[in-house]
Amino acid sequence: MSGAAAAGIQPKRRERAIDLFKGLLIVGMVYCHTLQFFSDPVVYPSISRWIDFFNLITFSGFVFSFGYVSQLAYYSKPFRSACPRMLVAALKILLAFYVSGTAFRVFHDGAPLQWDTIRPIMLLKDIPGWSEFLVSFTYLMVLGLVLFVPLRWLSGRKWLGFLAAGLLLAGTLFPYGAVHVPQLGLLVGTRDFASFPPVQYFPYYLLGILFAKYRIRFDWLVLAISVLATGLFAANWRYAGELPSRFPPSLFWIIGAAFILNGYYLLARVLERIPYAFGFLESMGRNVLLYLVLSNLLIFTVKSSRPDLLVGSGGGLLYAAGWLAVCGFCSWIVTKRTR
Repeated sequence: MSGAAAAGIQPKRRERAIDLFKGLLIVGMVYCHTLQFFSDPVVYPSISRWIDFFNLITFSGFVFSFGYVSQLAYYSKPFRSACPRMLVAALKILLAFYVSGTAFRVFHDGAPLQWDTIRPIMLLKDIPGWSEFLVSFTYLMVLGLVLFVPLRWLSGRKWLGFLAAGLLLAGTLFPYGAVHVPQLGLLVGTRDFASFPPVQYFPYYLLGILFAKYRIRFDWLVLAISVLATGLFAANWRYAGELPSRFPPSLFWIIGAAFILNGYYLLARVLERIPYAFGFLESMGRNVLLYLVLSNLLIFTVKSSRPDLLVGSGGGLLYAAGWLAVCGFCSWIVTKRTR
């Protein structure tokens, strides 16, 4: 699900590690989507764990990277300079949602390509599946713009910022059942449809800002907190006998990805020390929005033409590699190379 994260953001001074981090997330997301569309846990029981794993970490990871890159691209600059760029980025992601959402309704649901299909999507009254995460990033960008001054103030006070990130987890206590307006449900969560509400995932955005501002790498305290958070998630899972609520997100679902994402982040820091070897991952991280939208279009199209296609975990990996290769080729032929 963006960033999408960091989708549409192009800071002047890029950090290879965060691009590699996003690249790792994209691989997992595309693989997960492939299994969800072209596999069956009844036939291939092992895929359930893969799907659960990537569902847990992907959106949270993109939100973290969204905050990280926003610190580099926006919050390190004056509001007057950052505001227009943030609005443009939000508009790009919203348009990407329109494209992906319309494609889902047309190719997956068989809806006619006409104004009556498109209009509810454009008004955010209809939130098509496997596209909702894109509009969530639009909301997140707007929320980051509205809170521009408080976020800059918080990020200048490191430990207060970390404390605020923890306190923001209280958003998971929101009475989701009271929300029945789609546009509001996208922001704060609802029980009426699947959504990725930015309010509940905002702690990861703030953490991304803090990690970027203070150049945090390996940190024992961060490691300890992430182990505790994921440990609580695992304990709740074992006690309840099922995964914590994802739609709408519960506290345990939000914190569950912490240790794994910390591992992803540290792995990306290691990979950045190896020149050129992981350029394909870095390229994905530089072109998040393209990979998110184009991979969805490919999956929706193939599913509509081959509805009976069934693959296991290995076959799904091959198909995911194929989608990513096509996306990479499209990125390669439209990207202007710096000489």
